[in-house]
Amino acid sequence: MPAILLLLLPAAASAAWINRTGEALPDTDASKAVGDFGAQMVFVADERELLTRWRTPSETVEVKTISKVETNCFINAFVVFGGCKADANGNCSVVMQFRVLRPDGGIYAETPTMEVWQNKPVPPGKSLELSVQYLKIRIEPRDQTGQYVIETQVKDENSGVVMHLKGPFTASQSPASAP
Repeated sequence: MPAILLLLLPAAASAAWINRTGEALPDTDASKAVGDFGAQMVFVADERELLTRWRTPSETVEVKTISKVETNCFINAFVVFGGCKADANGNCSVVMQFRVLRPDGGIYAETPTMEVWQNKPVPPGKSLELSVQYLKIRIEPRDQTGQYVIETQVKDENSGVVMHLKGPFTASQSPASAP
């Protein structure tokens, strides 16, 4: 199971994410920055484990990401963000919408607007936060197997910045549900 280590600060001045040694990382399909605002989509199997790790005080958070799931198992998509713009009350307003595409390109699921971080204080300093809401889906045994794509549109409503993130995952038939 791959793991990524999230430093609790984006490189705000350079409009990029940084690695552990402070080097700027280029934008990817799943991780982007515009000005001070940055967002990254991560996929995990166990949302409770991620939430527990996130709430544990630390300068870094190890995230056990996944890119494969068997039918009847869950995949959870979260957004990690930083640098949102404060309103007059010092609060952020960041929202997202998800769309999941099947291997044949058709739409598997779409969500209404969901909360990333609404009417909450700007994260202190250059720290990152985890989206309040997240996408949790399960590929059913009757569904297509193969490569799915999760897309999300993340919007900082105070600055007007919109980012489109996407990432693939592979769904395979669970041995227990195979014919």
